[in-house]
Amino acid sequence: VQGNCAQPSPLLMDTSALTNTITQQRMTTSRRRLLLCTLLAALSATRAQPGAYFRHKTVLIPHDDKKFRGGEDAASTSDTMLVVADGVGGWARHGVNPGLFSRKLTSTVLKLDEENTKNSTLVEIVHTANWRSAREHLGSATCTVVKIQGWDTISTLNVGDSGYAHFRVAAPADDGDDDATLDPSSLQLLFESVPGQKGFNYPYQLGGKNGDQVADAAVLADHKFEHGDVIVTFSDGVSDNLFIKNFDKCLLSYMDKSAAADKDWANLFTSYSLPADCIARTAYFLGKDPTLDSPFAQGARKIGKRYHGGKHDDITVTVAQVFIGDPTDAETMGVVEDDPHYSDSIHIYTGPVGTVEDLPKPAPRKPVAAHTEL
Repeated sequence: VQGNCAQPSPLLMDTSALTNTITQQRMTTSRRRLLLCTLLAALSATRAQPGAYFRHKTVLIPHDDKKFRGGEDAASTSDTMLVVADGVGGWARHGVNPGLFSRKLTSTVLKLDEENTKNSTLVEIVHTANWRSAREHLGSATCTVVKIQGWDTISTLNVGDSGYAHFRVAAPADDGDDDATLDPSSLQLLFESVPGQKGFNYPYQLGGKNGDQVADAAVLADHKFEHGDVIVTFSDGVSDNLFIKNFDKCLLSYMDKSAAADKDWANLFTSYSLPADCIARTAYFLGKDPTLDSPFAQGARKIGKRYHGGKHDDITVTVAQVFIGDPTDAETMGVVEDDPHYSDSIHIYTGPVGTVEDLPKPAPRKPVAAHTEL
């Protein structure tokens, strides 16, 4: 039939409805052929649109004085969405736990996205989550959302001074060298979000009637991605102490540096929790360094304020890699399920924090057993 199909109708009906219509008895041959061609086109279009998904891990290190209540940051993640929120600490002076609102916000954003049957926009989803969360908890929080749209685009929404960064790794040249390795210059920072602030250290924040409105405060962006691109989301406990351009040391330390035969998978992380923990620990100790010329200190100087050192705060880091294909793929699933550091998707520190040097050393990925096509 395909060989006899002309250009199919641009209106691609639901495939199940098309199938039922084609099998009706009372239909001319030409009409049945036209519908069958349309069905084939619809099925072909479905197959031609590959999916995309994240592999990811998150590490949270609460401020030393806030560990007893889990800190004030929050994160929620799925295969297609990353959400980070930073609860505003000033609420604690009024007897309010700022972490309750931030945790409710991120979990509600994720839940609404998973239940989204009306093609609601990120603004609509976060707006609804903001007001639902505010009905349950007093508080306010910054919010960063990164969402895969289709198979080549990431859409983002950012309110306040949490943020995200988009990196791309260039595979080593195919020069026949089996020992070819990546180097820092091969990790390119494509984009980093800009903090949304009303004034220095005064970010836009959500909180129902106690915060800003999403439509007014959110910065929206779309980014084209390639297979294997790296996304890092973070709270300001990271970016106030560590420049985003300096994430590369932790990221590259835990990538598979061998030039694999299959170039599509050459840049898989050996662990996602290790680079996230590496960035988190780095920011944690920089935040406690009184001599550091931190990003926060440099920002203070720009407006004439005197500030020295890091800024000790809650820290949240999600490291994710985006892939085009089947999210059940054994190659990428193995990296997450066999993560040598943390098996949980989101790890929260409740005790002492070790140094970066104490982290496990990078190890080659285990080979994935071949699987038979059925």
